[in-house]
Amino acid sequence: MTNSRKFSVSVVIPNYNGQHLLVDTIKSAHEALVSSDINDFEIIVSDDGSTDESMSLVGSLFPDVVLLKNQVNTGFAGNMNRGINQSNKDLVCFLNSDVHLTRAYFISQLPLFEDQQTFGVMGAIFDKETKVAQDGAKIARIHLLRIDSNKNNFTKSDVLPTLFLSGANALVRREYLTQLGGFCELFNPYYSEDVDLGIQAWRSGWKLYFQPLAICYHAQSSTIKKLPNNKVRMIAKRNKHFVHFLHLPPVLNWIYLIMILFNSLGQLLVGNTLHMKCYMAVVKQLKKLQKERKSRLKRSKGKTLLSILSVKQVIGDMTHINSKDVVPS
Repeated sequence: MTNSRKFSVSVVIPNYNGQHLLVDTIKSAHEALVSSDINDFEIIVSDDGSTDESMSLVGSLFPDVVLLKNQVNTGFAGNMNRGINQSNKDLVCFLNSDVHLTRAYFISQLPLFEDQQTFGVMGAIFDKETKVAQDGAKIARIHLLRIDSNKNNFTKSDVLPTLFLSGANALVRREYLTQLGGFCELFNPYYSEDVDLGIQAWRSGWKLYFQPLAICYHAQSSTIKKLPNNKVRMIAKRNKHFVHFLHLPPVLNWIYLIMILFNSLGQLLVGNTLHMKCYMAVVKQLKKLQKERKSRLKRSKGKTLLSILSVKQVIGDMTHINSKDVVPS
């Protein structure tokens, strides 16, 4: 099977002490590209201050792979942006170092890019050992003051719109990605940067899809698992607040901040300090968040951005699925 148009692809693999994962990931990416009839491609490994032998190992085994070495650990968004800035192909594939692509992985995704409105496509992620589905199309559960991005639609064959593309496995049009400025680095070190990017793309008038025929397997990296649980929870909750502040209308922003303040105070009364720490972390970054909002308006060059509620409506209108084939989770 071939495509009516030939697309070139840059695969960007972020790495942090992933020596035990990288070799198989690079091999799977190369096999997926070649078996998908993609002849013009590059594989970029962007390293985020690793202390293991990742880079020397990759350099010795894969001389054609582009290696980017950062001396300081900055986080996922910053590390990915270095790889994106280095890339020069039509499409950019985000591929975590613990995700392995299957043969012909890209074949079912590439035709979707014939539509110029397509921003990107993600495949189905399964656990490598249990074969249990982990990621599907992200349901746009959006209300007046709440953006919930954690629910999946799992489908066996239907292409579905998705609120965002998993940062672990996504194929994105580089031109549009560059227009959005890549991942927002306020989300460093990790979590919700892919949610933010996806919502930005929808608000810009582009489309995002989940293609269940493109299958990959998650080999379970232990990087985040090794970190203190309270720190991970704090960053995750803080970044969810960032998503709301960047995408709610300005008036609702302040209502949202008041709402989470009262919620944090209530939690504090029962001895839970996590919510207040998250609230203070958001307040600390308010000037940067406001600056980011202004930068996005400037990058849109006068183009009217959709509201977050309009995004929900567009995704809902596009979702024509066989209810027997889809399992919400």
